[in-house]
Amino acid sequence: MIIALILLSTALLAQTVYFLYYKNQIKDIGNQLSFISKHDSFKFVHIQVRPKEIYQLVDICNSLLRGQRELNQQFIKKNEEINTTIISLSHDIRTPLTSLGGYLQMAESTQSLTEKSRYIGLAQTRMKQMVTLVDELFFYTKLQNPEFVLELDSLDVIDVLQKRLFYFIDEFSRGESEPELELPESPIYILSNSNALERIFENIIKNYFLHGDRDRSLSIRCENESDKVVIHFTNQLKHYQSIQADKIFTRFYKEDLSRSIHSSGLGLFIVKTLMEKMGGSVQVSLEGKQFCLSITFVKAEKEKEYV
Repeated sequence: MIIALILLSTALLAQTVYFLYYKNQIKDIGNQLSFISKHDSFKFVHIQVRPKEIYQLVDICNSLLRGQRELNQQFIKKNEEINTTIISLSHDIRTPLTSLGGYLQMAESTQSLTEKSRYIGLAQTRMKQMVTLVDELFFYTKLQNPEFVLELDSLDVIDVLQKRLFYFIDEFSRGESEPELELPESPIYILSNSNALERIFENIIKNYFLHGDRDRSLSIRCENESDKVVIHFTNQLKHYQSIQADKIFTRFYKEDLSRSIHSSGLGLFIVKTLMEKMGGSVQVSLEGKQFCLSITFVKAEKEKEYV
């Protein structure tokens, strides 16, 4: 009987000690979490002895801390991008706006009709630049909305491309060479959205006028495959132009740090976003000064039947 009581007492004492040990471990974990939260510390929770249950608790706590820190880093990076963007856009909007006012003042003060006409023309150019910039910013904002969905239909991609090229006929005529086209004469139907497709081609062609060597042709070649269509846009960059291919689709990306080229830095980002929303893709390659952008569309079901 005495032995039984001794064993029972020993068991109760061991259980009490174990309970107090657990309590101290939990208290220590709580203190560490409180310190980390209060001081925005980058420490993790540590304990010297790890029973299975305590180890699982610590592992979950550290996993949550790790996830929270990754979110904080993403927030800091996003905040830095926003600040940089605000500074960049303020410069991009203020520059044409300032010169616009200057041109209008000079047009008003000059007595020469020729000079007046020239200044008004320059002012109109600045106005167009601002309208384009604001339009791209507005469209970029729409694309960031998760609820923004494109309604897709069967469209003749060659017809839309040719119409967009014709839209830029005046700009092409100012250069030394016309675009070199390798396009099929028959229609090719893809699954696309009319407005999105026009903007894609427009942004790609504008990118050529901004960064391409105007004395060298823009080459456009079409590959018609059984289930997809790939269109390649190839041109030579300006001799002083430098582009990082891995950043080309980054929003607000500009290699021209001096911003002598008035651009929002959103053109190809919008191209990539629209292509992905239509189930397609876009890639770039850069060999020396030769820049090639390739866009891949999904063929419409009706078109596939005839291939």
